[in-house]
Amino acid sequence: MPPVIKKYAAAVAGAQSVATAEAAGGDAGLEAVLALVNSDDEKSFGSAPWFLTTCSPEVRAGLVAETVVGWHAFLTQCVGTTADAARDDSWIAAKKFMGAAA
Repeated sequence: MPPVIKKYAAAVAGAQSVATAEAAGGDAGLEAVLALVNSDDEKSFGSAPWFLTTCSPEVRAGLVAETVVGWHAFLTQCVGTTADAARDDSWIAAKKFMGAAA
């Protein structure tokens, strides 16, 4: 998802850093942008909460309510991927691990 990685890279490394990385062109430019967000653990693992910041209050409320509809809205509206039912098992397991109702 290069467009999303580019947005995240700009948020954590700055637009100028992204522009410099992209100047390599082609696959090398994509790899350089990816390297910006994988340069340390904070940036690498920070993408999950960053996705949450891109969500509308309505989507966040759906996540707080722990509904499948809220989860699917997060996937489609914030992450920019499909609401594939195959992802639901991981979501349910994560909620259970964190002590939420499955």
